[in-house]
Amino acid sequence: MLRFGAVVVVAALVIPWHTVVAQGPPSGDVTLTSDLFPSQGNTAGARARVFAEQVVDPTPKLLITMSGFAEGLLARRRVADEPGRRPAHDAILRVVEASVRYKAERFDLLAGFTRVSWGRLDELQPTDVINPLDVSRFFFESRSEARLPVGLVRARGYLSETVSIEGIYVPFFRRGRFDQLDEATSPFNIESSFTSDAVVCLAIGCPTLLPIVVNRREPAASVSHAQGGTRLNVTTGRMDWSVSAYRGFEPFGFGTVGTLSPGAAFLPIDVVYPRFTMVGGDFETVRGQWGIRGEVAASVDDNFQGPSPGIVKGKSIDAGLGVDRKAGVYRVSATALFHREAYADMIRSATGFDRGRSDISLIVSGDRTFARERHRIRTFGIYNPNESSGFLRAIAMTKIRDNIALEASLGWFAGEGRDLIGRFRDSDFLYARLKYYF
Repeated sequence: MLRFGAVVVVAALVIPWHTVVAQGPPSGDVTLTSDLFPSQGNTAGARARVFAEQVVDPTPKLLITMSGFAEGLLARRRVADEPGRRPAHDAILRVVEASVRYKAERFDLLAGFTRVSWGRLDELQPTDVINPLDVSRFFFESRSEARLPVGLVRARGYLSETVSIEGIYVPFFRRGRFDQLDEATSPFNIESSFTSDAVVCLAIGCPTLLPIVVNRREPAASVSHAQGGTRLNVTTGRMDWSVSAYRGFEPFGFGTVGTLSPGAAFLPIDVVYPRFTMVGGDFETVRGQWGIRGEVAASVDDNFQGPSPGIVKGKSIDAGLGVDRKAGVYRVSATALFHREAYADMIRSATGFDRGRSDISLIVSGDRTFARERHRIRTFGIYNPNESSGFLRAIAMTKIRDNIALEASLGWFAGEGRDLIGRFRDSDFLYARLKYYF
């Protein structure tokens, strides 16, 4: 996965030194964050992060982008099946982007370790399946910040001024993360539901009990495990629309019971990443002061976590319609997203046996700036009336100086359900952040 990044770095090194210097010094920021999770025994932590980016354009047709960060964590976190809290610490060095882009009159090529966004809805974009997500950054900040880069090649051809087609090839799998820092103890890690019981009673021979051992089985780096898709983009009058298709691996794992050997001292739980196939479409247009967006994605070969460790095969569809408006210092948007999933076999639920389920999520967001954009408030909320679950996030930012900003945020999860938001019912959070830009 990192081979693409290495190629880009080598390419950058062979550029004449005077060309690189002409671009100026790298830009970036230093961030100090303190967070608190009151619903998890007042779990608290502190993070320090340094991010830097350098953009080099040696020719009008060539653009090289290199960025990365170093981040550290000190915290006291609650661990499943253990009383109280224990110290947690971690440090990472990660590449955010290491890419080369070549652009000609009717063709452009992007290669490297980077991010590509599909879809048009706010935050919840059903067709945005190329880059896995960092769940903690999604809830803390936004989807754009949560996308994890992957090694890819994207070729895009411009058939006319209003029609383009792109193809994407992702040779190596990268899984999604609940948190990039000490993921096992993260308050956002819901993968522990696979092992919520410390022991399992065998169907034959009870009360024999076995401890659980988890094995993560990610797709190996091979040609047969490549991912990819294509997207057609068209402008018709005042409407931009596209259709897309993608074949890839689920970014978050599913728990399944592994092979149990006779006389085994433990029960193996395999976390696997099955294939999925997505076909979708989206559009965006403007009517007066309002922007109107729509998006639909159908997974014709989808996967669902069974009530006991196991994968349930089936199909799903997500369709959403949203509007947004910007008026002066205000920006507001609202989206309704419909989700339907159908299972190949009936599964047990809290109400009996189900062949599938449907729900609607209502999403609203707002943005307001004050005092010539020195202060800003961002809000984001999701509510699922079928599951009675929801999430509300508010972020307040102020510029102490032109290059120093202070930020505070509150995230609140309401209710419990089988939808994505309902699984994070105990993850309410507060954080304060100081950021220095250079």
